[in-house]
Amino acid sequence: MVSHGFVLPTRGVVLSADDSLEQAARVQSEVIGLARRAEALGFDGVWAGDSVLAKPRLEPLSTLAAVAGATESVTLGTAVYLPQLRNPVHVAHQTATVDQVSGGRLALGVGVGVGEGVENEHDQLDVPYEQRGALLDEGLEILAGLWDDEPVSVDGEFFELTDADIGIRPCGSPPPVFVASATFDPRDGFPPRIRDRIADRGDGWLPIGMSSEMYEGGIERAREIVDDAGRDAAGFDAAYYQDVVIAETEAEAIDQARDFLDRYYPSWGELSDDDIKRRGAFGPPSVVADHLERYADAGVERFVTRFTAPDQREQLQRFADIVG
Repeated sequence: MVSHGFVLPTRGVVLSADDSLEQAARVQSEVIGLARRAEALGFDGVWAGDSVLAKPRLEPLSTLAAVAGATESVTLGTAVYLPQLRNPVHVAHQTATVDQVSGGRLALGVGVGVGEGVENEHDQLDVPYEQRGALLDEGLEILAGLWDDEPVSVDGEFFELTDADIGIRPCGSPPPVFVASATFDPRDGFPPRIRDRIADRGDGWLPIGMSSEMYEGGIERAREIVDDAGRDAAGFDAAYYQDVVIAETEAEAIDQARDFLDRYYPSWGELSDDDIKRRGAFGPPSVVADHLERYADAGVERFVTRFTAPDQREQLQRFADIVG
């Protein structure tokens, strides 16, 4: 059965508010309120993006902790979180806390981030950009250890720990880790680091900007990697991150998306219609429904949808009407 998640506008509230009081009001209505609304409409998850300096927004884990108190059953996910920007002990402490207060609802989509702004962000936080993949992988290993029952000792490339113990554990099973990626080559497969990350730590795959044919080949290969690693490939989650705008015409939907993306990513420059369409579905309900069916046939089990439009509440309702 296909499930649907909604990406909370945690950057939108920062971009649209003139002062801190207005921002706080928008957080209540456009983040907490929309999370409640998504749950009421039948969405099974709400997700939050991450950035510290490159694309300023609400901090994702503390946001999800607040959303946990306002909702009952939805998955609380990160799409996507950049663990390498933090010390992994802090990440383990925060994630275990959010999982505890939410009753075991946390899911972690993780990635390294790309782009000029992200490189500058790493530099300003004194995190080596060229080593961000290695930092992420060592951090995920430490995270898994600190989520477990025994104290952790590590003599790694970046971190040293001796009998470290955060004192709390996730609620029940550890939160699933979704490996984010934007690349899969049908001939060569995944880049080596992504392949190893899926093999060692992945509980699911969370790509963006892929054709349905590429996705089908990617999820098949990812499950082969998991199986070869001696883990349960049947339990490996097939997720997909997408942008959606529902409007009366494709042209109107693309115009809304272009305005949205220009504000979100000012360094990207002018985007063509094809650039935008590669990111998801844009147009009347029938176009969006066909897109969802095509990707579900390709193997997507969990859609994580960001509405690249100004009226998030309207888009939520129109999308819910499509998926029933």
